Amino acid sequence: MSKDIEKSGNWLYFDYKHIGETVDENIFKSISWKKFGYENLGPKDSTLWIGSIGAHTPCHQDLYGINLVAQVHGKKRWILMPPEMGKYLKPSRVPYEESSCYSKINFSCPDNVKDIDDACRCAVVVLSPGDVLFVPHKWWHYVENLTTAISINTWIQTPKHDNVARLNESVVRFMASSICSGVSKNIQSRLLNPNEIFSPSMIAESIQFIDQSIKMIKNEENTADLKEPDSTSLMKYQYKTYEPEECLSKVELDTKYHRHNHTSSSLKSDLNTDISHRLLDSLCNENVINQIVSNLIKID
Repeated sequence: MSKDIEKSGNWLYFDYKHIGETVDENIFKSISWKKFGYENLGPKDSTLWIGSIGAHTPCHQDLYGINLVAQVHGKKRWILMPPEMGKYLKPSRVPYEESSCYSKINFSCPDNVKDIDDACRCAVVVLSPGDVLFVPHKWWHYVENLTTAISINTWIQTPKHDNVARLNESVVRFMASSICSGVSKNIQSRLLNPNEIFSPSMIAESIQFIDQSIKMIKNEENTADLKEPDSTSLMKYQYKTYEPEECLSKVELDTKYHRHNHTSSSLKSDLNTDISHRLLDSLCNENVINQIVSNLIKID
């Protein structure tokens, strides 16, 4: 079946499925992140990813927490870039999705990546069964299955980062909902990720989230951060540290799947010039949001 899918030029991805919700928890009772210092994290704190060759996640950064990824079957390639490389990746919050900032660059087309500034550095990691990858806070990543692959991951909360990030995200949500309230449903569908549904209550909810987030930041001194992995307990495991030393534009992305099924003309970056799209993208620029958040905290 996998070969038939590959020959068809398509790929399948059963991605980001929370165990215990979409997936039966009883099948995954053995999942534990205890060896990495997180004794209380188990199946219900994990998500499942199953995909055929070529299945991929667009280049983006997760704005909350840190990420642990365990490879169960097959091979998956991760291209990782530290947060400061975002200036080369054309970050955008359109279409809006909470806690995810996407790159406008379509990595599925190798020609797009070749145009990235040579100063953009990355680390390339290929995960095989038994490997576990630690993804630091806000690192950009593009992920692609090199074979049919199965992965399980968990997100680790980091309150001292996440409290401010939630305030930022609440402001972004306010911006998105405010603009969506004044445009047609057709434009709303282009401004919002498919898993985000606009409702008239979004603006009021966003204001409430902003208020709650400010209070959390003020009280964060009393918030116990989840402990970091005990490095002494990890010393008995073989591990490798990766540094972002490779030039992203020189990374070989021209896989067999891309050569047969993707063309540069069919995978150009989205160049939407609709004013609502441009307005939301501008209002949600990281510098703009950071200034608003700074003002909110000072005023409060």
